[in-house]
Amino acid sequence: MPINESSFKYEIEKLQGSRIKVNVEVDAKEREQSLERAYKNLVKRYQVPGFRKGYTPRPVLEKYLGSEAFEDEAIRIVARDILNMILKNEKLTPLQDPYFDLLPEGWKENENLKFSIVIEIPPEFKLGNYKGFSIKREKIEVSEEEVDRVIEQIELQLSKLNSVEDGSVEKGDVVYLEREKEDGTQLPPLWFTLNGQMLPDLEEKLIGMKVGEEKIIEVNFPEDFYEKEIAGQTLPLKWRVKKIWRYEKPDEETFLQKVNANSLEEFRERVKESIREERERLEKDRLFAEILDKILETTELDPPLSYVHYLAENILKEFLSELNKKGLNLEDYLAQRGINRDEFVNNVIEDARRRIKIEMILDKIAEVENIDVSEEEVENVIKEIAENEGKDYKEIRRELEREGTINTLKRNMLREKVREFLIKENVVEEE
Repeated sequence: MPINESSFKYEIEKLQGSRIKVNVEVDAKEREQSLERAYKNLVKRYQVPGFRKGYTPRPVLEKYLGSEAFEDEAIRIVARDILNMILKNEKLTPLQDPYFDLLPEGWKENENLKFSIVIEIPPEFKLGNYKGFSIKREKIEVSEEEVDRVIEQIELQLSKLNSVEDGSVEKGDVVYLEREKEDGTQLPPLWFTLNGQMLPDLEEKLIGMKVGEEKIIEVNFPEDFYEKEIAGQTLPLKWRVKKIWRYEKPDEETFLQKVNANSLEEFRERVKESIREERERLEKDRLFAEILDKILETTELDPPLSYVHYLAENILKEFLSELNKKGLNLEDYLAQRGINRDEFVNNVIEDARRRIKIEMILDKIAEVENIDVSEEEVENVIKEIAENEGKDYKEIRRELEREGTINTLKRNMLREKVREFLIKENVVEEE
């Protein structure tokens, strides 16, 4: 027989992470009935020598298992009963299995039983302002000089790199340099492209040097130079040119064939449009980020702690994997950034908390504004994917169903719809 509701009382305390703590106190008069229920459970699980299983008298079983085992089982029975009653009475839907906090080790006679239950529940939040921010969109312009630079880079990628035996160093060349300090200490050799980006002062003095020629050149190494032992220093070094390579650009006909264009004018327009599209994408990202910042300012939301921890773990795993690909470990990264492990972990948790807040806000806006994704829209996107990959629609559909990613696809489509809605409602074009 379940515990009588009049035999216990409870108070609800709010915790961080969309959790509540229910502090419970059970009247001492429930102890004996709970111990009897504990006996009925335990007698089915344990067999005492000399008795058939399920028929051991209570005094014998209690002596065999110990009074602590009876009290522990009684407490667990009462705790489960009360948890179910609280969930029903308070109309609570836990996001994770609730857990008992501070369960006592025993239940002494004539004493009230006290314990706590921690329950994670869906957060209730009032959506803040999300319309009418009047954020200005920056005008997107692409200069001819920018187009020239991109085309020049593409030309270099399609060029041959030829060794220069008799000539001297020219702008745009790749050189292999040996370096030596004033005290004769040899530094590691340097591969260097004269493109005006890394060490412009050095470039000027290298131009005109031949293979085998050496010269003392004083160089200002920037603070972020990749060689930490000389970064931020001004050093006079002996530079020796060991090898020179020069790019041989393709002729116009070959270049147009490789970039699949009919004319340079056509390709310039294509490059210009590509730059414009990328800048428009970045501008949209900037606008959306600014809108989200403003929404977060007026929305009170404490996301579920389990969601935060789950996402934080995934963020951390992905980050460590990327560090590993670069040949770094976490200790190296923390030393470079000048932060300790606790600060780093807190930053990851705050990042996870912010991401979940944003997801929940976007879902709420979709609900309030009746923004949805139809099955027809999902099918059209799958058809587009199939066309781009040169596969059959049904084949792609089966793949997505097998991998369980159709709901993810639909969710991403909904996010994009809400994003476009927010930009439309909050962005004004620059006059």
